[in-house]
Amino acid sequence: MADLPEERAMALQDLLDRILVTRADQPDSYRRVHLHQRFLRAWFMDRPAWRLLVGPGSYRLERLPSQVLPERGLPRLRGPLDYACLCWILWFAESHSAGTEDWFLLSGLASEVTRVADGLFSLGERGHRESLVRALQFLEELGILNHGDGDPGLWVGQEGQADVIYDFAPDAPRLLADFDYRGLDRLREPRQGPVLRWTGETVPPRSRAWRALLLGPAFWRADDPDAFATLEEAEERFRGDLDGLPGWDLEVGRDHARIWRTATGRAASVLLDLGETGGDRSIKHIYHPILLLLAIIREWLATGRLAVGDNGTVVVGIGDLEDAVWELRQSHRRDWGVELGDQMSSDQLARQVFRQMREMGFLRGPDSLGRCFLLPAAALAIGEYPPATKVAAVDRPEQLPLSFEEAEQ
Repeated sequence: MADLPEERAMALQDLLDRILVTRADQPDSYRRVHLHQRFLRAWFMDRPAWRLLVGPGSYRLERLPSQVLPERGLPRLRGPLDYACLCWILWFAESHSAGTEDWFLLSGLASEVTRVADGLFSLGERGHRESLVRALQFLEELGILNHGDGDPGLWVGQEGQADVIYDFAPDAPRLLADFDYRGLDRLREPRQGPVLRWTGETVPPRSRAWRALLLGPAFWRADDPDAFATLEEAEERFRGDLDGLPGWDLEVGRDHARIWRTATGRAASVLLDLGETGGDRSIKHIYHPILLLLAIIREWLATGRLAVGDNGTVVVGIGDLEDAVWELRQSHRRDWGVELGDQMSSDQLARQVFRQMREMGFLRGPDSLGRCFLLPAAALAIGEYPPATKVAAVDRPEQLPLSFEEAEQ
């Protein structure tokens, strides 16, 4: 049997890295969580104030944020309507669980969604039907929804005439989260600037600091000044807790803090997935243009073209960033391999770069004025291609190596 602290650390990471830990799909992870569930329940409740939910053959950590995290999307889901459909399906699962039958028809689900959506969902809109099917397919991949019979693609193409049969697994209602609706109403209020919005989850500053650190990738002071001040005051306690069980390092800077996680060699974390996003094909080396772009930003700061604000951010126009990506593509497309350098237009590359920078906690925006905000965590990264690695185009490898340098903030 593995060492007790090591097993507990692995079980903690199992819960953080997966939406559901199931006995059927992850037997080793399920066993670890099952053996240490009392300890894990206390650990998470004492720090981020998250509940460990137990179902028949499954565990789920209810990772409620205190603030809305932008650009932290789930695989397959592409837009706001996809997420709305996911919520409507889970509502349907909860209400459907009171019935005597486990199966349901897609047409019946769509009819119920249309009824409760208050005009936001229409069965006659192909895009709406596609969003509903994408949400269903996501739940299928989680193993809490089973596709019985029928073709969802045909249902989409024939305006809902060809029906599809599904049934829910017992874990479906356990994906629901209980938010304070009075707080969620604040999400409708327009807000300028990069600061995150409050979700209505009223937990103390210490728990909010833990949530910001564990959800990552970086905790910016301006997002929650009170929680950041609590982190600074109790830094050694936070550091000791992380070093003691997960074995992770804590970095606390002037304007931001973050956890440096030990690599486990397992599946990518749902907290920061550098793979497929928004339905687009995974690009393994997307961080190359990101680091090169940050080097350009550093040059603009050095020449006075840009300046660092009081809260540690750098404000730059979206047009300037798009122009910089275009110039990088002109200079380095032959160094990036076929997929990144040849098969993608400059606009597509810019969208991929900006999306990934947002997920990495480097970028927010653009806002309604076209301004982007580079956050303090981006100040530590810069990349360049060593001249010695340049090769002739005819002999070029699929991807050139990129040196990485950490600079002082």
